[in-house]
Amino acid sequence: MELSWAFDRKNKFKKQYKLLGSVRQGRVDNALLQLAASQRPESLGVYKPSMEVYAYELGHGDRIIFKVSYDNRTIELVRVGDHKMIYGKD
Repeated sequence: MELSWAFDRKNKFKKQYKLLGSVRQGRVDNALLQLAASQRPESLGVYKPSMEVYAYELGHGDRIIFKVSYDNRTIELVRVGDHKMIYGKD
């Protein structure tokens, strides 16, 4: 599987990822491989116009929030976790 996208992991994403257990981190890692190998990563997510981001559903209530930049072939990883971690208060 050829990876054609780079990741820009935001600090919020990094902190939330560390809070996930190993099983949940594994789901995230698998999803990131799919995103990186996709021709159009945004097609794997649902657009959230209020935040101007895409939400990739991982199952079990978890999701990855990301943005796509075609200019530099980068996927900006904004947040990860359950609904409260994603959309709740900072």
